[in-house]
Amino acid sequence: MTRYLIPVVLVLAASSTGVAQDMPLAQILIDGEGWKKAEQPKPRAAANGPVVTRSPDGSITFRWVSAGRFVEARQTQAPDSQPYIDYCPLRPKYGETTIEVTGLTTDRDGRIYAATEIGVQVFDPTGRLCGVLTPAAPGKPKHLVFEGDQLTLWIGDTKYTRKLNTAGTK
Repeated sequence: MTRYLIPVVLVLAASSTGVAQDMPLAQILIDGEGWKKAEQPKPRAAANGPVVTRSPDGSITFRWVSAGRFVEARQTQAPDSQPYIDYCPLRPKYGETTIEVTGLTTDRDGRIYAATEIGVQVFDPTGRLCGVLTPAAPGKPKHLVFEGDQLTLWIGDTKYTRKLNTAGTK
């Protein structure tokens, strides 16, 4: 009997490492680092329509459409007939049911960053909320992008950067 029990225990122990692991926000935050005002050019004008980004390997497209409650996802090479699916549930302001996403980007580890009025919402590659980075300043964010290991956010015409323990995709 014990001869059969040992392989079962080994299989269970090995299989738990093959599933998605929690990616808490603490993994990317640096002690003492916060948003810093940066003197740089203004961001490019925001396009009308959905806010879009891709996974690090380019195989998945993420988007947010007006009045959406989720960041949606689908395979990049999927036919147009394949619908996007609800992927990352957005956290709205208290008492509201939706929140506007004004920018999306991803990091090299597959996390998805969504710029919203309440802050930058960070999701792990499976779509679970890791946490929300506090807003850099009052106001509506306009644009979100990685510049190396700096997460860059524009609010109005002011650029803010925050150094993280990760970097954007290339």
